[in-house]
Amino acid sequence: MSKKYYRFFWGFLKKQENWLNKMADKGYRLIRTGRSWYEFEDCEPGKYRYSVEFVGEKSKQNAEEYASFLEDFGYRVLFKNLNLDYSVGKAIFRPWAKKGGKIATTGGSYNKEILLVEKENDGKPFELHTTDEDIREYKKTVRKPWIFSIVTILSVVLISFGSIFVTRALGIESGRSAIRIGYIGSEGYSSWTGRYSSLDGTMKRSIHPKTDMLHIDVTTESGTISIEIQDADGNVIFDEHDIGTDAFDIAVSGKVVVRITADSHKGSFDIH
Repeated sequence: MSKKYYRFFWGFLKKQENWLNKMADKGYRLIRTGRSWYEFEDCEPGKYRYSVEFVGEKSKQNAEEYASFLEDFGYRVLFKNLNLDYSVGKAIFRPWAKKGGKIATTGGSYNKEILLVEKENDGKPFELHTTDEDIREYKKTVRKPWIFSIVTILSVVLISFGSIFVTRALGIESGRSAIRIGYIGSEGYSSWTGRYSSLDGTMKRSIHPKTDMLHIDVTTESGTISIEIQDADGNVIFDEHDIGTDAFDIAVSGKVVVRITADSHKGSFDIH
């Protein structure tokens, strides 16, 4: 009789290894795996030991050769995924991998980044890496994707904060809590345009007009749209609700903040 358990350990290899060994101690032997599940069959408690080996830096051929090498020693080997990507036709660049393993594809080494290695319990520690040099090299291999991921995340955060700093330095404010369908628009320093099949919610943006006159064009095919404009001091200088197809010219003196509120509006706006 088999039992299936749903678990996912992300990149925590030792945690996965400890869990498999605890299951073996309870009398469960691993027989097959999926993306997020493990299937076991009953066995004598403690009969098997498991080790989890990272092979994500290897090419498909090298990983399979390594698995065969372990099987020649009498071990049983299962490939397992390190992520939860269910897409097909996937290709990913792994700059931390070795030559031949830098491009991983679906059907290749992608989603086969770790090996679950099983041996019969002989009372000795299950260690695939025994020499100090081998252990050091393996630890460096395991650390590389983690370091790359951390650097990538930090880079994204820094770029995001940099973008916020630049927009604030330029005096640009923006915000959106709207659902936009079929939206095509442009958000410039001195203009804002949008055309869409449906706009529902609120959007806000600052505009720095090039002249002392701001022109607004609105086209309404269905739904409703309202526009409010405040000057740099927060005074409302324009406030129109349920605008049909219409055009307006507003006298301004510098930066303004435009707030657009729409209810299933189909059409367009052009503010410049």
